[in-house]
Amino acid sequence: MNTALSIGFALALLDGESFAGGADRDLFFESALAQKAKAWWAFQPVKEPQLPRAGGRGGIDSFLNQKIEAAGLECAPPADRLTLLRRATFDLTGLPPTPGEAAAFLEADSPGAFARVVDRLLASPAYGQRWARHWLDVVRYADYHDADAKARTASCEPLEAWRYRDWVVDSLNQDLPFDQFIVHQLAGDLLPNPVGLRRLEAASATQAGLRGAEAASATQAEEAIYPAGLIATAFLVNGAWDRGDADKEKMVSDMVDDQVDTVGKAFLGLTLGCARCHDHKFDPIPQKDYYRLAGVFASTQRALRPFFDIDPKTETRFMWVYQRMFDLHYTANLLESDPGSKPEQAAHQVKKFRDELTYVKTVPYPGEKVPAGPASKGAEPAGAKPAGQAAAPKKTLPADLIANSERVRNAGGGGGPRKRIDPKAPFLNSVYDAGVWFNDSEPDLTFFDAKPGVPRDLPLFKGGNLNAPGDQAPRGFPLVLAKGPAAFRNGSGRLELGERIFTDAAPLSARVIVNRVWGWHFGTHLVGTPSDFGAQGLPPSHPELLDDLSARFIASGWSLKWLHREIMLSATYRQSSHPRAEAMDADPTNQWLWRMNPRRLDIEAYRDSLLQAAGTLDRTMYGPSADIDSGTRRTVYASLSRGRSSADVMKLYDAPQPMQHSPMRHVTINPQQALFVMNSGFVQGLAFALAKAVDTRGTREEVVRALYRKVFARDADQEEVALGVKYLTGTEGATVARYAQALLSTNEMIFWP
Repeated sequence: MNTALSIGFALALLDGESFAGGADRDLFFESALAQKAKAWWAFQPVKEPQLPRAGGRGGIDSFLNQKIEAAGLECAPPADRLTLLRRATFDLTGLPPTPGEAAAFLEADSPGAFARVVDRLLASPAYGQRWARHWLDVVRYADYHDADAKARTASCEPLEAWRYRDWVVDSLNQDLPFDQFIVHQLAGDLLPNPVGLRRLEAASATQAGLRGAEAASATQAEEAIYPAGLIATAFLVNGAWDRGDADKEKMVSDMVDDQVDTVGKAFLGLTLGCARCHDHKFDPIPQKDYYRLAGVFASTQRALRPFFDIDPKTETRFMWVYQRMFDLHYTANLLESDPGSKPEQAAHQVKKFRDELTYVKTVPYPGEKVPAGPASKGAEPAGAKPAGQAAAPKKTLPADLIANSERVRNAGGGGGPRKRIDPKAPFLNSVYDAGVWFNDSEPDLTFFDAKPGVPRDLPLFKGGNLNAPGDQAPRGFPLVLAKGPAAFRNGSGRLELGERIFTDAAPLSARVIVNRVWGWHFGTHLVGTPSDFGAQGLPPSHPELLDDLSARFIASGWSLKWLHREIMLSATYRQSSHPRAEAMDADPTNQWLWRMNPRRLDIEAYRDSLLQAAGTLDRTMYGPSADIDSGTRRTVYASLSRGRSSADVMKLYDAPQPMQHSPMRHVTINPQQALFVMNSGFVQGLAFALAKAVDTRGTREEVVRALYRKVFARDADQEEVALGVKYLTGTEGATVARYAQALLSTNEMIFWP
């Protein structure tokens, strides 16, 4: 902990004030003491500091070289060209260069050759696949909750989650500005369809106003479904939640906590979840701020949303009715199978729920008549019109007259024609604005009541105890980051939250993502705690460099591809990774980056490299995830569940369990990894495929050289050729496949140079 500033309680105590002073909590943030809290380095505006002149290098290199010289060290020499190509190709695509790419780069010995390589790699579809995997760790992505495929149901699983993964791949390949990338994930369902907006803007530019068919066409395009927006919000529902908790209010509270905690760590580098039960012990986050944000997500309901054009009002009613039907059906079945100690009461409740289920099924869409006939007779809940009356000629049911209509306030616009549902069209787990309350009107049972379009402010629960509500905490932005009134006014507040992360909190959010990208490039971060920029986190090793990059990143339009180029074209990135004894003695952890950090590939890059070397890699993009134990698709498409990884090799090489946000991967070395490359059928099969891919009719020397080119995209040196020939000709039982397996098991195969 940084003892110079304990932002929360310690500051208050220094001035003799109580930070946890109940109603005075907000006054604290309006006082001079608040300015001290806001003085924390991570909350300061970013600016481009004056470049130091150390070492005669510019930009990134100047800041780093200043520290290197102060430590009495020297920078490593540049890496050789093949090493640099392998490094960049692994870094941006998660794959090694092909022999053809290596040969072309070695021949193009010109000053701009490496810059052209970086541009080519950033334009490759493989770039999005590689960097999507980094992001999926941050947002605790999984394809399923349940490891048992037979136990998965649409109401409890993030089905079609792979569409979110594909959206991330596409967004990164298209260089969607990072601020929009995050806003889409928080509130993509609330964003207009850009196609419609572009059409409206174009029409406005060519004429004073829209007329007739043109206006209708533009309006239709504007109101059409925005697939990318819906898909992106799957981030909010793809969390690790206990859906079997008997305490339904606690279950929802835990879901909301997962969302607040993930948003705080992933986007702001703050441990907001630590303020669930009390004011944050170290950071300027009062408990009330936690519940301000929790109210945003308590006003957001998870729902299956149709992945096709549909009238908004119809869609809202569908989402509510679907959830209501599931609750009624599940509860009725549960009471029938286990009526407990009150069988008569249970039987009465089952009949009541079955009747309501029948009624809900018969409720038409807006403008359609209520079906007549015995199927609906007597099915309505109390207060509804009898079926016979409702079916009178030319009578229609009001759009909002559905079961327990007093619980639903439909905010949809409606008015458009309803499209019949295509049974083959997918539904996506997404969200919509609807406050969630708890209905305990039934004895011994609790139901969720979702009210579309009605936000819910939460009380401050004392000690996190749901049975001890305190004052209301209006939905809003954390006070220490707010540049104006903190309250959210529009709907759930998700869109305002996303926007203010990149306006009010732009310096912090920029530092957080710049630090993450830096860490993914170098293996170490400028801030060693990438998801905690508070008082308990580590201070930046190079604060001026972090500020400089963050300021210019914002100025670039939040372009991640700009950031990659800036980092990779630096002399620091292009250094050799070879150690030097005197430098290792002075800086054994390479804190000052006097050389590039060599490191082991993650499992995705390692497995994909093995498949590419063997010539069996399936580069098919997009679509549902697959079992990688038997498949050959890129590892980013591995099917992951929170119960277990679908492939043991993922856990063997430190892939994180998607139970919660993962700020970084922790590399382990264990005996099972060696056994995997020696004995696994997967590696042995690739070795056989690799052996078949080379011409074994030539000399042993030609076979060795051919294998080296395929595996390492380089020629074998004389010593390597001699060792290979010696093995193939002088070892009993030696085969080309076994020699190929040995090459696939080398450090050169698994280490990032």
